[in-house]
Amino acid sequence: MGSCQSTCHIEEKVHTTCDLCGAANYDVLFEKEGFRHVCCRDCGLVFVNPRLKFHEQFQRVSGTGAMGEDELSTRQINRICRELAIFGNYRKLNHILEIGPGKGWFLSTAGLLGWETWAVEINNEAIANLVNKGIRRIITSGAEKFEATEGLFDAIRLWDVIEHLESPRACLLRAYTSLRPGGLLRLSTTNFNSLSRMINGPEWVYLNGSDHIVLFDPVTIVKILESVGFRKIQVRTRSFNLRKKLYHPEQELKTAFHPLKPFRKLIDETIGFTNLGHQMIVNAVKDS
Repeated sequence: MGSCQSTCHIEEKVHTTCDLCGAANYDVLFEKEGFRHVCCRDCGLVFVNPRLKFHEQFQRVSGTGAMGEDELSTRQINRICRELAIFGNYRKLNHILEIGPGKGWFLSTAGLLGWETWAVEINNEAIANLVNKGIRRIITSGAEKFEATEGLFDAIRLWDVIEHLESPRACLLRAYTSLRPGGLLRLSTTNFNSLSRMINGPEWVYLNGSDHIVLFDPVTIVKILESVGFRKIQVRTRSFNLRKKLYHPEQELKTAFHPLKPFRKLIDETIGFTNLGHQMIVNAVKDS
């Protein structure tokens, strides 16, 4: 972290506008560790403003780009295979892309199942991991700037990435263009309107203003996907936790007793029937 701070001048910040609607009118929700989290008055998108001026450079060297397990359990492998079965329903050209693949487990498993795999990745450590796993088609540019042949992919995966991007909309527009008609985009991101966030407030574990700079909920994620052309959008949420964390310096915070704590497992098992889970999983299709 120290070398990144000296290289990227991490203390320098820049003001921005809403990535969804372009408005500059917002309300300040709270500040965490020097980062203001604001809500757009026009569309409801939550984002960090001001944000780090050299945010993309920070992502190139930050360890978060290569987060993930060094080895997978049988349960994790089975989960990836179940997800690939969903993508299999859209398999025509046999081309699949993952934006921000981290350790590369999803793409390497897809390759074993015969998919031709592509990756978009800028993190130096993650790129090395991909090469070591035999993934050769790597586009080493930012997610908002990558170039691919129009209509090349049957499916695109974007897992826990868009909250890191300066312009999620630019990334989604490029994803839309590079999908074939009828192709599938499948993404995951944090749910700002989750029960976990409501309970934990600014200290919630996923609020990290130097890293997670655009925060969606089920309404705003649909709005931004529709704005670039996606249709047949399905959103579901899952998971509940009471974790709190600070990042500068990084420290897990002890959670005081909460009346819901004894029911945490039950809530975790049932929250998927609501829109209050802390992780959103979204499917969106490009018009045929």
